[in-house]
Amino acid sequence: MAGSVSCKGCSRAAAIGLLVFGLGVGQAGAGQEEDFAAGMVSYRRADFSTAIPLLRKVADAGHAEAQAVLASILDAADSDEEAVSYYRKSAAAGNLDGIFGLGGMLANGEGVAKDVKEARALYLRAAEAGHKQAIGAIAQAYIRGELDIPEEQRKGKEALAWINRAADDGFVLAIETLEKAYRTGDFGLAVDVQKADQFKKKLLTISGAKEKKGRRRGDGK
Repeated sequence: MAGSVSCKGCSRAAAIGLLVFGLGVGQAGAGQEEDFAAGMVSYRRADFSTAIPLLRKVADAGHAEAQAVLASILDAADSDEEAVSYYRKSAAAGNLDGIFGLGGMLANGEGVAKDVKEARALYLRAAEAGHKQAIGAIAQAYIRGELDIPEEQRKGKEALAWINRAADDGFVLAIETLEKAYRTGDFGLAVDVQKADQFKKKLLTISGAKEKKGRRRGDGK
């Protein structure tokens, strides 16, 4: 089998050595996942002094998801250049959070020279793979004219498609835009008050859910 290690003709000691080596690799992988899981528990508790060393350990060992999470922490702490470095590694491994995060750094020129064209390409790459935040970012770019999207493209079919995808994911700006569009005929849509009301109802549902969640956390009265 391609990529397998043949031990035909090896001594028994050598064969045992290969087996032990293989077991060691498996245990190392398991250890990485344990460290990552522990790091994420601390991260979700906002215990960054515990989370960062654990995440850095597995990120430096090549764990793409840890690289993206660590990069987001570093970004929030204004350690932008280091954040970009980890986002690049994560993105190179195909991690969607890494791709999206790197796009954000490039879009804002944080820790790296601003490159809106490359940022848009990264957002699109993540969005086309189903990354919800990236879908929202692309929809917002069409709505607000960000990421150097040409004015003539902002009301086209592609714009409408991304805005619909973002609305399906509950992105408020996209839902508001579609509600208005169905009332005014924007984006070339036929005026449809019933559809507009459906989007309005969806907005109210999202708003109510957020208020209820806030009350459970003690944020509301």
